[in-house]
Amino acid sequence: MIPVTLGTERLTLDQPATADRELIAQYCSDPLFESYMTTPWPYEVKHATGFVTDYAPMGWRTNAEYTWAIRAEGVFVGVIGYREATRDIGYWLGAPHRGHGYMTEAAGAVVDWLFAQGRDELAWECVVGNTASAGVARKLGFAFTGVAPSSQPARDGTPQPSWHGVLTATDSRAPQPGWPTS
Repeated sequence: MIPVTLGTERLTLDQPATADRELIAQYCSDPLFESYMTTPWPYEVKHATGFVTDYAPMGWRTNAEYTWAIRAEGVFVGVIGYREATRDIGYWLGAPHRGHGYMTEAAGAVVDWLFAQGRDELAWECVVGNTASAGVARKLGFAFTGVAPSSQPARDGTPQPSWHGVLTATDSRAPQPGWPTS
């Protein structure tokens, strides 16, 4: 598929670019990434280079994964993606950009686009304890479905316990009860 650019009132979602490498490396060096993400650790510019030049473009070319850079007023603030094999969305924001509602806005645009493309159900998951990610999924209307092994293994290859959720195209998109708070 040809990469698609999405827009919201405050954000542009487009392709991660070579110019984003330094910020990607900086943001992915956040200690929270060691605990909650499967990105390489420690994260370096070489990892960001591979991400923007190989990984993200390959996902679009093969229709395996769609990855967007999130930009607020033209500034790179984070990433959101969708994996076709697991039909799930995943996302992260750089620390300076958290708490502004950017991720809920960006994820809403991606969810809307995916449903418009004919997906009828989307999944979400995060490592147990990642309440920020869970909060975004809850705000989007995902229903919490419980704890199960992650579809993405930990850095050491082992399964990791993860929170899971699901959203269908016909769901109300209102926050659902039953979400963990810690």
